[in-house]
Amino acid sequence: MLRIYRNLVRWGFHRLYHEFAWTYDGVAWLVSAGLWRRWTATALPFLQGRVLELGFGPGHLQLALAEQRHHYAVGLDRSPQMGTQAARRLRRQGFTPQLVQGTALTLPFATASFDTVLATFPAEYILAAETVAEIRRVLTPAGRIVIVDGAQLHTAGLYTRLVDLAFRLTLQAPVRAKPAPQPQPMQSAYGPFTLYAKQIVVGPSTVHVFVGTNNHGAND
Repeated sequence: MLRIYRNLVRWGFHRLYHEFAWTYDGVAWLVSAGLWRRWTATALPFLQGRVLELGFGPGHLQLALAEQRHHYAVGLDRSPQMGTQAARRLRRQGFTPQLVQGTALTLPFATASFDTVLATFPAEYILAAETVAEIRRVLTPAGRIVIVDGAQLHTAGLYTRLVDLAFRLTLQAPVRAKPAPQPQPMQSAYGPFTLYAKQIVVGPSTVHVFVGTNNHGAND
């Protein structure tokens, strides 16, 4: 039964990222007390050089990176609907989209072509051995991985309890305030990296960010 339920949840998320991608911003706003974009933006101070964003979604971080102008940024996402949204958002502000449709399991980029690989609130693909190997391959020897992995709300009340229930029902980490989650799954998956867990306060919430550097270089 649990496997059936997991597959149902995956099916629902697939619909959200594809046919119903136009609702994504609204859903993200609702489940974050309006903090979603601020949560994802916590990654920005940790980026360096050429940036590859995995799962760029509606393209808000792609736009932020373009506006900063000191990063060369490329985005990758499996969803053509998200690609359409993100490209439209960038073009409206006068920027040329650098967006690729593809999967993190087989990145369509040359070895050592990025200084940072970024992912915000990624799905379970981020822990796959194939993803880790591909990230390591496309990073320069001194490259960096930045993952915004989750957030917790400190506010009390019915709204927070309902949001927390929604996260639990969709098999995601709960968002009601409590001690920071244990980083073992991420650290185990990213053994080739020296990984640091950082807690960043954003309004009435705390965001959990992992920043890692390659231990051994891109090609060893």
